[in-house]
Amino acid sequence: MNSAIKIKADYIGHRQRILRKLNRYGYEQFADYEIIEMMLFLIFKRKDTKPLAKRLLERFKSLNGILKADMQSLLEVEGVGSAVCDGIRIINMLIKATSKLQLYTSPIIHCLSDVLNYAKTHMINLSHEEVRIIFLDNKNFVIDDRVIQQGSIDKVAIYPREIVKLCLQNGASGFIIIHNHPSGDPTPSLNDQYVTHKIAEICKVLKINMLDHIIISKNQYTSFKALGLLDNTNINENEY
Repeated sequence: MNSAIKIKADYIGHRQRILRKLNRYGYEQFADYEIIEMMLFLIFKRKDTKPLAKRLLERFKSLNGILKADMQSLLEVEGVGSAVCDGIRIINMLIKATSKLQLYTSPIIHCLSDVLNYAKTHMINLSHEEVRIIFLDNKNFVIDDRVIQQGSIDKVAIYPREIVKLCLQNGASGFIIIHNHPSGDPTPSLNDQYVTHKIAEICKVLKINMLDHIIISKNQYTSFKALGLLDNTNINENEY
């Protein structure tokens, strides 16, 4: 058999085996490099993608590392071109869009874990600080969520007036502030505490309920409510 034909037959047979395994077992039975392989199937129609999948995993250490890698770093990996970079960006976009859709199709915030799951999808890999607000009605149904401020690697401004204005524009009865600390330490700074108390004071007068201010990092989080740093400390930590 011609060697070129044999190589072609090998990668086709390998893809078929991988896809049969997916249909039979679901993704839980796959190694990380095999999941990356399948992603690359969508980009390379006639190529053995296993070597590139293993190179990507070796360079970025994990699936999450690959998804959050910047374009320049990706292009440094042998075999990666603009098509791979675009594919990874599209997958990232789909993950975030799906998370947001889930928030709106099951739009009631029951507890802290609901917010954390959403926040981690959108904010955990950011290299800069960002402030996001989830706006709620009087039954904790989500009205809207949006990024209201972006900052540097270790600083972001939070403006109480802007938050109040957006609550009134959205007809929100309550809201949750989320922001990230890329440094990895979610401990509130003195400024975080000061601004949070100022917002809570203003909103109390306007009868707008500040349910929580959550700071997330890669592996940890801080909840102002859980720490008793908000007036509504009578609310159980596991229930909003």
